[in-house]
Amino acid sequence: MGTAVGWQIMADVPPLEARVSDEEPEDDEGDADATTPNKEYQYASRQPDARQATITSYNVFCPTCAPLEEGGEAGAAEEAVAGPRRGQSEYPEAVRTQLPLALVATMEADDPGISLATLSYADGGTSVFAEGEEVLDDVTLLSVHLGIVYLGQAGRVEYLPLGDDVPPPKPKVPQPAAEDEKEPTKSKVELDGASDAIACNGNSCTVERRFVEQLLASPAQLATQATVRPYDKQGLQGFQLQRVRKGTIPRMLGFRSSDVIKSINGQDIRSVDEAMRLFGRLRSASHLSIDFVHGVKGKRYEKRLEIDII
Repeated sequence: MGTAVGWQIMADVPPLEARVSDEEPEDDEGDADATTPNKEYQYASRQPDARQATITSYNVFCPTCAPLEEGGEAGAAEEAVAGPRRGQSEYPEAVRTQLPLALVATMEADDPGISLATLSYADGGTSVFAEGEEVLDDVTLLSVHLGIVYLGQAGRVEYLPLGDDVPPPKPKVPQPAAEDEKEPTKSKVELDGASDAIACNGNSCTVERRFVEQLLASPAQLATQATVRPYDKQGLQGFQLQRVRKGTIPRMLGFRSSDVIKSINGQDIRSVDEAMRLFGRLRSASHLSIDFVHGVKGKRYEKRLEIDII
């Protein structure tokens, strides 16, 4: 009974297409006035930002690659530039170095003088250097900028990009002796009378007492000679020397950047208090025996420097 009634009701209902076709079409003209037109939004124009352009154009995977020009194909390969990008470094005249070094990593900061670079040597050793430190004899790390380090050597500036392999060392060609050799120029950080008062032969040095008294009378001069900071890593404690440049007193005595002084005359110096107490006792000493650790190409060497004050 129920099934028969259901079929009857469905038979009386007209199909959907028939119902739609029987309805009168809507009056488009009547609704045209009620239709809300599409709104056009205006956005404020943005001024170009040089910092944003520097960040977006920098390729962390290829710091020396030139950015693609606008309108270029998306899949075009990036071409490596022959040198550092001009306008972004203070050394546009720098040339690619041929030193046996490779740049492994950089840690760059906005403040000058505190950026770091990790360099690898031909024998596989690795060391971390700060700006102003010597990476090789007479080779100074001048700057770290956008994955490139700039090195100063013999009055010229060379650059080393990130990711290059260590080049094989070039054979040395003997140079004829110059007839008129120029007198060596004095370093900007060299103190007056230092070269005359200090004389070294291997690990033994002599220092004139009058020069020592001159330094003690004006200790502020020592602040320009090197940076000293406490060191406590991998079981080694002491004070580490940084920014030991050519012409400074530590350099004349045989120290280099990253050397760690462990003890003086058998007394360990592991804190600032110990160093100050020891400094007070050694003001009138006539002999100093300094034990320190010298790092070369990732290796440590124990050394001792003997200084006689005459």
